[in-house]
Amino acid sequence: MINKNLIIGAMMIVIGAPAMAQPQSDELMTKVSTIIKSNTPDATDQIEDIAKENKKNPLALASIAKAYLAANDKATAKVYAEKALALVTKKGTPEEKGTVYVLLGNIAVAEDDGGAAATWFQQAIYGDPKNPDGYRRYAQIMSKTDPNGAVQTLEALRSQRPDYPVDLIAAEIYSSSGKMKQANEYYAKVSLDQMKDYQVSDYATNLFLSQDYAKSLEVANYGHNKWPRNASMNRLIMFNETSTKNYTAAIAAGDNLFNASDSAKITAYDYNYYATALKGAEKYEEAIKCYEKIQQLDGIDAGTVTEKNKDISDCYKKISNYNKAGEYLDKYLKAQPQSSFTLDETLATLYADELMDDKTTPERKKEAYAKADEIYAQLAEKYPTNAAYIASKRAKLPFALEATDMEKLKMAGPHYITLATTLEASTDRSAGETKLLTNAYNAICAYYVHCMDDMEAAKPFATKLLELDAENTTAKAILGVE
Repeated sequence: MINKNLIIGAMMIVIGAPAMAQPQSDELMTKVSTIIKSNTPDATDQIEDIAKENKKNPLALASIAKAYLAANDKATAKVYAEKALALVTKKGTPEEKGTVYVLLGNIAVAEDDGGAAATWFQQAIYGDPKNPDGYRRYAQIMSKTDPNGAVQTLEALRSQRPDYPVDLIAAEIYSSSGKMKQANEYYAKVSLDQMKDYQVSDYATNLFLSQDYAKSLEVANYGHNKWPRNASMNRLIMFNETSTKNYTAAIAAGDNLFNASDSAKITAYDYNYYATALKGAEKYEEAIKCYEKIQQLDGIDAGTVTEKNKDISDCYKKISNYNKAGEYLDKYLKAQPQSSFTLDETLATLYADELMDDKTTPERKKEAYAKADEIYAQLAEKYPTNAAYIASKRAKLPFALEATDMEKLKMAGPHYITLATTLEASTDRSAGETKLLTNAYNAICAYYVHCMDDMEAAKPFATKLLELDAENTTAKAILGVE
C-alpha cells in the first residue's frame, strides 16, 4: 500500500508539460472556480444549472469537478467526477476516459488513498494511451517505492507521444526519490532552454549536492541569466562559489540573493555560506554581523547558536581583537556537553596566539602569557597522558615575550626538564620525539649553565645529550670531553 508520504511527494512534483485539456473545458473550469470563490448564496445553484446544461458532456462535468478539487472540496468534486465516470463507462472516447480517470486519481491522491490513485492512473493509461497525464501521475505515485519502474512507465509513453518531455519527468522522478545520479543523467539529455526555472534549479541543486561544483555553477548561471531575480539560482551560485573558494563571486551572488531576488526565504544556511565567503575574503567584521544574524533568527536551535560563537571568535581573532575572541570562545566552550583535551586547549591556544601576534602590546603579551601558561598547567593535571605535549607548549611560550634571552630561558627551563623527564619514560619514542628530547637536553644544559650557574646540575643532561648526539659541542664542553 502506498502511504501518505508517497502521495505528498507525488503532489509536490509540478510538471510543466503540454496539457491534453480542451479550451472549452478550461474556460468552464475557470468559470466554475470564479463562482465558487464568489461564495454567493446561489453559487451552488449556478453550478448545478451549468451541470444540467452539460449533463451528457463528461469533459464538462470533469471541469466542474476539477474546480471543486482546486477549492479543496473533495466531496463535491467526487460527486461530479462520478457523474462523468458514468458517462464514459458506457461509451466514452479515449480522450474522455483518460481525462476522467486522471481526475479520479487526483481526487484519490487528495484523499490520501495512494492505492486507489495508482489504479485510476493505470486505467487512464489503458483508456487513452496518448494522454501523458496517466503515465506521469502513475509514475509520480510509484516514484518512492519503485523509481526505476516509474521511469519505465514513462518510457512506454515515449513511443505514444515522442513530443512529450519524458526525459525531464524521468529526471524529476529520480530526483524526488533521492537518486541524484540517475536524475542528473536524464537532465543532461535535455537542453537547458527546454527547462522551466524549477527544473534548472533542481538540476543545479543535484549537481551541487553531488559536489560537481563546476557543472552546478554552469547550470545555475544559466538560470540566473534567464531569471536574474530567481532566489534559487542566486543561492546556488553563492553556494558553489563559496565551496570553490571564489569568495568575491560568492559575495556578489549573496548580495543578489538578499537584495535582488523575488520571494526569497532566507535561511540560516544562506547566512552561513555568505558569512563563510566574507570570512574567506577577509571581511571579518561583516562576517561577524552575518554570524550574529544567524543567532537572532526565529526558531534557531541552541546548538547552532553555540557553533556560531566559535565562528565569531575566530573572526575576532583574525582582526586581533582577543578580548572579544575570548568572550565568544568562552561561551562556546561552556556550552559543550563534554570536555576533551582538544576543546580545553582551545582557550590556551587563543592566548598563545595573542602572545605571538605582532600587534599585541608588551603589557598585553604578559597577560596573555600568564593566562596561557595557567591553562596549560591546569591541563597538565587534568590530562597527564598529554604531559610531554603540554610541557613543550609551555616551554615555547616565554620566547614570545618582550624580555632578554636569559629571562626567557629561565622561564622555559623547568618546562624543558618536565618534557625531558616525560619523554625519557617513554619506551617507544618516535623519531620526532627523540628529536624533541635532544632539543630539550640542549635547552636544559643552557638553562643550568647560563641561568642557574650550576655546571654540576647540567652534567647529567649533557651526558644524556651525548648519547643522542655524539658530536654535540655544548655537551662536550660541559663534560670536558675532547
